[in-house]
Amino acid sequence: MKPFSIENRPELATYLSGFFLALLLTLLAFGIVCAQTGIALQPISFVLGRFPQGAERLREMPHWLVISGIFVLAVLQITVHLWYFLHLDFSPRQRMKVHAILFSLCIMFIIICGTLWIMQDLGNQMSPISSGR
Repeated sequence: MKPFSIENRPELATYLSGFFLALLLTLLAFGIVCAQTGIALQPISFVLGRFPQGAERLREMPHWLVISGIFVLAVLQITVHLWYFLHLDFSPRQRMKVHAILFSLCIMFIIICGTLWIMQDLGNQMSPISSGR
């Protein structure tokens, strides 16, 4: 019987690298939010204390840029989960799964945009009309 090692279990190495990438992306997003809002958590304060200029520059960044950065990290997080944990790639065997996920994303986009459109329209119709005086 072979001894247990990562070489004998290549899928374990894949799962571990996916886990650490997902953990890194989560900590990056969490650190950005903590630095932007000024929340002083002990581990985050320790790391940000080592780079005071970087933390100050991050605090001065516009909110739209911070939100965009967190959105990019979220997309990368989704990609890591799909690639490492669901083993989804662009091979011919996986093409139907990719199409199903893309179709689901399109339906979700339509539902979310339609809901926001209806809510915006209802908000405009329900708001009081100003007399202009």
